Amino acid sequence: MPEIVVYAVEGRSDEQKAKLMKKLTEAVVESFDVDAERVVVSIVETKAVNKSRGGVPFSELNKKR
Repeated sequence: MPEIVVYAVEGRSDEQKAKLMKKLTEAVVESFDVDAERVVVSIVETKAVNKSRGGVPFSELNKKR
């Protein structure tokens, strides 16, 4: 059973996450030749203050935009 885990900063809508899960499932079905029911997709969301890039929390990076 193929399983995909996506790590992302929180803030996307339920609709955006559903679209991503559907497209990832379709890609695995096509690439691995498995039934969609066998594909598991998980989205693990992290608060912006708890994730950083280059040592700077995402919550601070977002302020600079």
